[in-house]
Amino acid sequence: MPDTEKVIQLSRIFHVTTDYLLLDIVEAPQSAAPAENNRETEQRAAEKRMKRQSMRMHFGWFLLIFGIISLSATLVGAGLYAQTLTEWWTNLGRYGTALFDSWILAPFIVSAALTLCGILILIREYIFIGKE
Repeated sequence: MPDTEKVIQLSRIFHVTTDYLLLDIVEAPQSAAPAENNRETEQRAAEKRMKRQSMRMHFGWFLLIFGIISLSATLVGAGLYAQTLTEWWTNLGRYGTALFDSWILAPFIVSAALTLCGILILIREYIFIGKE
């Protein structure tokens, strides 16, 4: 036989009577939980939404800052590499050749994509703030 306190706790959790748990009498569960429980549940859900939105905003800022820093580093690297070139093969001169005809193009594309993703995430979160 289960402990009486545990049966009472189970009946409160599942919103059923103790008879339903102990005697296996088929009955409909009790009506909706009290208004206090509904408010607490709504408050927890709102807190979770706010926390998720905050996490998305922090992630957006991280992507934006990391993208800008890596984009700047890539462009500086291309400029330094362009100074060592004696010939160029693009219409953009030494700098274009250093950027588009070398390994520097891959980090340039990745850092530009990170920056763009950060901007898009932040725009979405700031426009839809509180609209979830």
